[in-house]
Amino acid sequence: MNTRFRFPRLVIPLIVLFLVPVGCVFNPAKPDAENLANNPNPLQGVSNLLSNEPGQNRKNPIPIGKLISIPGWDVEVREFLRGEAALKVINTAEWQADSLPEGQEYALARVFIRNTSLDENSESLGISEMFMTGDKNRLYGDSMDGWPQPEFLFEDMYTAEAVEGWVDGVVPIGEKNLELVLDVAGDDQRATRFFALDGGASISLDKEMAGIKPNDLGIKFENPAAAGEKVITQDWELTLVESIRGQEAETLLEKDNPYYEAPEAGTERYLMHMKLKYINLNDLPAWVGSSQFKALDDSGYTFQGNNVYPPRTEDWIGETVLPGAELDGWVAVAGSQGADQVVVEFYPPENGIESSFQNIRYFTVK
Repeated sequence: MNTRFRFPRLVIPLIVLFLVPVGCVFNPAKPDAENLANNPNPLQGVSNLLSNEPGQNRKNPIPIGKLISIPGWDVEVREFLRGEAALKVINTAEWQADSLPEGQEYALARVFIRNTSLDENSESLGISEMFMTGDKNRLYGDSMDGWPQPEFLFEDMYTAEAVEGWVDGVVPIGEKNLELVLDVAGDDQRATRFFALDGGASISLDKEMAGIKPNDLGIKFENPAAAGEKVITQDWELTLVESIRGQEAETLLEKDNPYYEAPEAGTERYLMHMKLKYINLNDLPAWVGSSQFKALDDSGYTFQGNNVYPPRTEDWIGETVLPGAELDGWVAVAGSQGADQVVVEFYPPENGIESSFQNIRYFTVK
């Protein structure tokens, strides 16, 4: 039988975030990042201060069998299985997992959770709040809907309710130092914890990352970075390798894309081949994709409107990553049709308590 993927529920954390705004309704652009490149990061040094406290970073994860508490939840990882051991749990007489592409295997974490919130509302944890990662610094999210049983992701729980169940993932066979990531954000706080899955799992950030300093390239809307220039923000290194537009762009967008729609009248798609590296020093997960790139007009206004799905392949950037991750792929924006050049704004969401203004940069696309 086929693996039942979470398409309806994945729409919120993954697919929707992969959308590219297209249209011709204008909103003011965000403030530019002038004078922000060298501002101190409010979170700079926090990881070092907490480095001796298990779970605060991937270097020192919480061991299997240790119960920890964050606001609203008690959590404990009780068992980890991968490969053939995981398949013995997944496969039953009633249900068989799909075969995986060469070089990949299933992984399972058995997790105990208890809702400790004090309000009367139900709470749940989802795929964007609990997932696996390893030394490739990528997200491996739960992929089987309701299986293996018992499963608790997306299930509503009320105060004092507890459950023990499985979180699954599909991981590269050779990947080491697998850990479970718990990343829960509230209105005014964010709790991120790391749990060891592989025996002796520990991931240290590249020491060279601590010496990377933001530069001034692309800070001003009036002076965007050009193709080939390495832009360095507080949390990201970005290089625009090349860009394409017009029919060539539409051909690439349409390939293997059942959700493809032609551009609206008066608009044109611009595809940007980007190289990115996530260099945040505080071990915080972050999403990056086409939704963080917006085309602006001559007045600095962004395009809004109907959405388009880029093809969901490895050639397109759109995923959650952890510090140290390097991505090489395409993002898509829409701008005025026939413009000599378009300025594209990179505006990632806020990460922790720091201002996302520190990461705003501008690129010119011809």
